[in-house]
Amino acid sequence: MPRLLLILLGFLASTLGPGQLVTDRRADRAAKPQSEALRPPTADIELLVRQALEDCLAGHNLPDIALLGKATSILIREELPSAGLKLSRSALPKRDGYDFRLISVPAARSEAERTHAPVYFITIDSPAITGGMATIWLGVDVEFPRDPNRVQLCCCEGEGHFRRVDDRWTFVKWATMKCS
Repeated sequence: MPRLLLILLGFLASTLGPGQLVTDRRADRAAKPQSEALRPPTADIELLVRQALEDCLAGHNLPDIALLGKATSILIREELPSAGLKLSRSALPKRDGYDFRLISVPAARSEAERTHAPVYFITIDSPAITGGMATIWLGVDVEFPRDPNRVQLCCCEGEGHFRRVDDRWTFVKWATMKCS
C-alpha cells in the first residue's frame, strides 16, 4: 500500500509541475515577514476584523470552526502575513462569556512545544474595504508540537464578503475556500 501511495503522489507531482504540490502552508508563512516587521492596520481595518469575527462567531459560520470545540478562551493570530499587518487588541471581538487573545505564530508554536498539545487559533488575512463592501480571509489553524513524521493537512480558510449595514460589517457570503 505505501508503494502505491508513493506512485500516486509522484504522478500527482509530475502532472502539476515543479512547485505546484503544496502539502503544508507553513512554507508560505515562513517566507512572510516576522511580527516585528509588520505594520499596524488602520482603525477601519481593525473595526472590520472585530465586527466580521463577531458576526461569523455569532452565526457559528467560520471555516473549520469545529476545531475550536467548545472553547470559550479563543486565540486569534495577530499576524496578517499577506497584508503585512499586525493586529492590536482593538481588533478583538466582544462576546459575552468569551475571552479573546492575540497570539503570534512563534508563540503558538512555542506553546505547542511546551504543552505537547496542539494550539488552535483563528486566522485573519488580506482585509480590503471598498465603500460599503469588504473582503477578508478567515479560518481556523493549528500549531502542532514538532514531529518530523507529521505533515499538516489542515486547515481551511475562506474569503468572506461583508456589507456595511447600519454601521456594522455583516456577513454576506463565502466566495473562495482554500484547504490544505
